[in-house]
Amino acid sequence: MRRLSVILLFAGVAFGQGNDPFKPKPPAEVDQALRARIQEFFDLHIKGQYRKAEELVAEDTKDYFYTRDKPKYLSCEISKIDYLENFTKAVAVVTCDRYIMMPGFSDRPMKVPGTNTFKLENGKWVWYVDQDALLNTPFGRMKAGAFPNNGATPPPPSMNNIPTTGDFLMKQVKMDPQSVRLKVGATAELTITNGAPGPVDLVVNGPVAGIEAKFDQSNVKSGGKATLTLKAIKGAKSGDLTVAVEPTTQVLTVQVTIVE
Repeated sequence: MRRLSVILLFAGVAFGQGNDPFKPKPPAEVDQALRARIQEFFDLHIKGQYRKAEELVAEDTKDYFYTRDKPKYLSCEISKIDYLENFTKAVAVVTCDRYIMMPGFSDRPMKVPGTNTFKLENGKWVWYVDQDALLNTPFGRMKAGAFPNNGATPPPPSMNNIPTTGDFLMKQVKMDPQSVRLKVGATAELTITNGAPGPVDLVVNGPVAGIEAKFDQSNVKSGGKATLTLKAIKGAKSGDLTVAVEPTTQVLTVQVTIVE
């Protein structure tokens, strides 16, 4: 049952791609139309009006939309958009404030980035999910077992790559070091390593007063690394700075201590 829960947790995950600076910019009217549809789609989720949101879902994804979990969002904003196939498809990272049922974090909302895909259907942008991409999980690609010839019930998808302990979910992405000591005006660099088989998005969702935080890249490919630079400015206070990882929902924490 624990393995099945792990699969269901990642059933709606589709890993996004980073921005390509060499890609042509979309026509202004195309970009405006997509942004308006994304905002409308997530506003309806914030209001809990899922039946209305269904009107913004592609025909080939409606069944999936009916059955998927629908998180309660408090607010959402578009972080970035990558266009594909001559501006007929797009991958959008939308960061939403939501409560995460995780020890130590369930008492306050967190900013969690999510990768969403949209495409043009009958001249309008609609949210959709690549059904084949659902087989790509942070544990590898799920494979269905062979169908028997005797008409018996086919076996469930192979779980050979699924770990038996839930804490594996929280070990996909790592940050080093996990604590730093800074004087005002000083900086420190932390390395975040992505051990998942797909790219992840990073966002600082638990800032510390007087600490500037900046990634050299917020989208990290599988096996890749990102550098998080912290700088203590005037008025800096000690505290825990947290980084949210999407789609694993992992939370990385670094303890920042201000010294004289």
